[in-house]
Amino acid sequence: MALNIKSSMLKHWRNSSTPLSRRGSKKGENPENKSEKGQSNHIVVTPINTEAESPKSSSPAAAAAAEATNIEIQEEQMHDSAATVGKMTTPSSKGFSLHVTVHIAPENVEKFLASFKPVFDVVTAEPECLFFEVYKSAEEPGKLSWVENWSKDVQWFLEHQITKPYYKEYLEFTEPMFIKPREARALEPLGPEFSMNKGNKSGV
Repeated sequence: MALNIKSSMLKHWRNSSTPLSRRGSKKGENPENKSEKGQSNHIVVTPINTEAESPKSSSPAAAAAAEATNIEIQEEQMHDSAATVGKMTTPSSKGFSLHVTVHIAPENVEKFLASFKPVFDVVTAEPECLFFEVYKSAEEPGKLSWVENWSKDVQWFLEHQITKPYYKEYLEFTEPMFIKPREARALEPLGPEFSMNKGNKSGV
């Protein structure tokens, strides 16, 4: 799934000291309605009226036993239903891959990389950062791209990673070098059956 995070991420990159608001719910969605959707699969069991179904001659002990059995059935059904809903609402933990491209004037590339390298070293030391590699274009001097793979999702990245203070000085120094708008895409991996890594490369 390709996620277009340019509008949210780049807006924050321009003002990295401003905390981001939570993006857990869709715009315009009523939280109460969301809660109702999560509860819609629960089984509602109507208590058995033992007096109506049992003969009047039934003993109090028999009626109490029937009621206790009914309560046990209700508890078991409700437990199974809650487990099913829990599995349906558990989010995927596959993480995501961030692909970024910047365009720098060729004469400023070395200056850009000198400012980029310290942040690169700090980001790659983050425990959630699984992969980070930078590329240059053979056809377009000054066009640099990089790929970051993260163990967390995009929402976590926007709320907890890009808000870290070490981005601020880097962005303030490097953004004036951009001759075109920064390009950013977030991609979700298909899974291990479409993934291969023959070994870590030097510096990653």
